[in-house]
Amino acid sequence: MENIMDTTDLKDKLGATADKAKHLAASAVETATDAGRTVAAEVKTHASETLETVKGAAVEKAGVARDTLVDAADRLADQLEAEASDVDGVSARVLNGLASGVTTVSDRLRGRNLGDLLADAQDYARRNPATFAVGAAVAGFALARFIGSTAARQTAAARAAEATDRLYRDAARRTADNQGFSAAQKASQ
Repeated sequence: MENIMDTTDLKDKLGATADKAKHLAASAVETATDAGRTVAAEVKTHASETLETVKGAAVEKAGVARDTLVDAADRLADQLEAEASDVDGVSARVLNGLASGVTTVSDRLRGRNLGDLLADAQDYARRNPATFAVGAAVAGFALARFIGSTAARQTAAARAAEATDRLYRDAARRTADNQGFSAAQKASQ
């Protein structure tokens, strides 16, 4: 009879232990789930902050580029106006018209953000697709020429440096050969 009691007690203890284990496991799962949610929220917050930082840096760089472009356009307009004052007739009117157009573009760019400029470009492209396509082609051609001329200058500079190095090496070799010849001549005398 004692065996039966021991078995019943054992079953009760095992059942209680199983219940405790079940509760501990549920608690561990809940803790892990909460920790996962917390980590996910922190990652999301960090990612949002990083994205905002990157956006801010991009907007700032776009603003600097816009300001540089506006300054260059202002200088170009001033130069065109100065050139127009040096000539007469049709040439002066054309140069003044170009200066006026450049000033208008510069004024439209000044103080505007990148989103506004992109929206304006898209609107213009929708209203005037042929003109926009020609302008894009001309801009692409100009960019390609600029890049090509920059590469050509870099290549020419590299070739010039290489030629200078060869001249120095040849001069050094000739000097060494001449000194060696002089030493051999003196030894034979």
